[in-house]
Amino acid sequence: MFGYLEIIRPKNCLMAAFAVLIGSFLVLKLDLLEVWQPVAFAIGAAFLITGGGNAINDYFDVEADRLNRPNRPIPSERVSVRGALVFSIILFLAGILLAAFTTNLAFGIAIFNSFMLFIYSWSLQHKTFFGNFTVAYLTGSTFLFGGAAVENIQLPLLFGLLAALTTFPREIVKDIEDIEGDSKMFIKKYSYVKKRVMERFTVTDQGVILKYKKKTGLITSAFSLAVATALSPVPYILGLVDFWYLILVIPADIVFLLCILKSARAERTQDFSRISRLIKYGYFLGLLAFLAGILII
Repeated sequence: MFGYLEIIRPKNCLMAAFAVLIGSFLVLKLDLLEVWQPVAFAIGAAFLITGGGNAINDYFDVEADRLNRPNRPIPSERVSVRGALVFSIILFLAGILLAAFTTNLAFGIAIFNSFMLFIYSWSLQHKTFFGNFTVAYLTGSTFLFGGAAVENIQLPLLFGLLAALTTFPREIVKDIEDIEGDSKMFIKKYSYVKKRVMERFTVTDQGVILKYKKKTGLITSAFSLAVATALSPVPYILGLVDFWYLILVIPADIVFLLCILKSARAERTQDFSRISRLIKYGYFLGLLAFLAGILII
């Protein structure tokens, strides 16, 4: 039983549920206490669908996990392969069912995200930039889902976009940071991967290498952060948040600009790890700016 609880990665599920709550809060503010029913359904749906995504991820990664993460529920035989598949399907369906009690848009997002979580685990997670983009979309869409549940997506959509634009570069930097471990995982699974189109790694006479240069990844990451920084004043320009947001988002923008500068000189694993942490800090500073901006308005 505990294996099934572990396979959904409860912390990730709680983070997704919290993001939905924030997305609804951006719209309703303190009125959230009076209109809690659709929000509750949306939070439950996000928790279950995220759990389904984690379970299906372990299902597809079982061969690699047997070699690299033998303590996970399936390799350790606390959850069967078939059990993980059935469990993930049940979670997806239960999450979609809860979303049906919110709004048509939220219901549609729940179906689409369930599909994307399946496709990500099946094919996209190891593809060049596609996996990073999918994670970025799924992260940003949780805020959008919260807004959709209460029939107002304008501000949650903007924050979701900014969240995606900062998650995308962090995922790229994490990939570069984890090259050694990921390349070993790739060579382990190389024999049973049938289609290697757009894989991040390739096998050469010199060993396993990235298909793109680190510099290309860092430039792509920096560009995404630059776009996020340039778009950060838009919520204030549109009159959706108070002037205090514009003041409080400056520290987040400074952190992102610092990450761009550090990317130009990054070479060691420690450099990439530091950039990844900085992006995460900037992300939370931006979230605090949004919350302050709507509470003061």
